[in-house]
Amino acid sequence: MSKIIRTNTNAQNNANIWNERATESEHHNYNRAEQPRFFEESFLPQSVRSDYLSAAEETEYEISVNTRRVYNTSFSVFSRYCAEHQLQALPADPRSVISFIGHQKELIQESTGVQLSKQTLTTRLAAIRYHHIQAGFHSPTEHPLVIRVMRGLSRNQSRYVSDYDQQPIMYDEVEMLIQAIDEQEQPLTRARDKAIIQLGLQGGFRRSELADIKVQYVSFLRNKLKVRLPYSKSNQQGQREWKDLPDHEPFAALDAVKNWLSLANIEDGHLFRSLSRDGKNLRPYQMKDRHSGASSLLNKNSGFLTGDDIYRIIKKYCTKAGLPARFYGAHSLRSGCVTQLHENNKDHLYIMARTGHTDPRSLRHYLKPKD
Repeated sequence: MSKIIRTNTNAQNNANIWNERATESEHHNYNRAEQPRFFEESFLPQSVRSDYLSAAEETEYEISVNTRRVYNTSFSVFSRYCAEHQLQALPADPRSVISFIGHQKELIQESTGVQLSKQTLTTRLAAIRYHHIQAGFHSPTEHPLVIRVMRGLSRNQSRYVSDYDQQPIMYDEVEMLIQAIDEQEQPLTRARDKAIIQLGLQGGFRRSELADIKVQYVSFLRNKLKVRLPYSKSNQQGQREWKDLPDHEPFAALDAVKNWLSLANIEDGHLFRSLSRDGKNLRPYQMKDRHSGASSLLNKNSGFLTGDDIYRIIKKYCTKAGLPARFYGAHSLRSGCVTQLHENNKDHLYIMARTGHTDPRSLRHYLKPKD
């Protein structure tokens, strides 16, 4: 009991210190926030308007479409919480953010019966930070007490959360997946899905990277497949990056990718395409021109797979192969690549060259010792 009392007392002291400091500096900080931070012309001449709009269009690529969707969803959760408790969501008081964390960390998900993971809560904070910066405000998530709360949360082992990690797909599992794919009736479906599984595993690709591969990024050399990545999660500035995938490794992707391109008769554009419902034909492929009027219903991207499509394909074949699908996903291919190379005595530099990791410490997540 005494331990609980001391803990509560420390929490109250923190709250008191917070309130005292907030009271002392509140007026000064708000007055400073009201002052303009940037010089602005009273108006811009019409002659530079097109240049301004052209540059502003580039913010569309600041983050991925999927990340923007996740951030909008997470920030709407925060906004509803603030509205319910008569708090301001934008700009938000750091104490409102802390209260939101306190509410979220205690939620029990109806579908799983467990609490929200730290990864989910971190995404919530990233969304709050993103929307504040977009609106020109300093992010409340950077306040020291918010950081302390999240540090404590990451070390709290009493929370009941689901295991976030996906099991790696190893060579034994790949063999089972290939057998399940061979049961598909249509040759196009078989060829495409084998290429997805084998390329995803050998290259250690993220699902978004697999979905974004273009035919012009793929080179068939004498004894290896070479895949160029213009952009990736760890390479968002378009630096030179490629993967050399030798043909001598088990389940090498070279022949599978070559067979898929030959059957599908694809010469450019996205490597992995959508198929008709019966699996006999490719769906019409089209990429919108951002300068030709995006309001047209016909001017839409279509005919290729997304990262979510690849995730569903892997889940489907795990189920068909008799594997527990809840433990596997698209990231299982990337995890399997790292684990399999490690078991074949490849060093960290070799593995990082294959997967695109930039810090050897990030490999520890995949190479944790088993009990």
